[in-house]
Amino acid sequence: MKIKIKEKAGITVLKLSGEMHGGQKNLELVDIVKDLASKDKLDIVINLSKVKWISSTGLGILVSARSSLAKEGGIVKLCEPNDRILGILQVTRLNVIFDVYDSEDEAIASFNE
Repeated sequence: MKIKIKEKAGITVLKLSGEMHGGQKNLELVDIVKDLASKDKLDIVINLSKVKWISSTGLGILVSARSSLAKEGGIVKLCEPNDRILGILQVTRLNVIFDVYDSEDEAIASFNE
């Protein structure tokens, strides 16, 4: 999995690509979120548009990233999951704890609502 970091309208966007499963490279997401929190970057959108597959371990990594940011008062929102990943989020009921948006712009705008 690869992670690109950018800022848009004051919101940090993490654009993931590849597959999310176990392993050190995937755990990097949690480290990045913790680092952003230490820099007071507490509003984060994770763009899943280029993620092809996510395993149960990958879901756990998303939940861990969300939990570590929430401890600092931050919020993680997800955007642009493909149909397969959206289905996984719905079956696991993670769409209840994560706000999931169709587009990156919608996710970013939601921080101002």
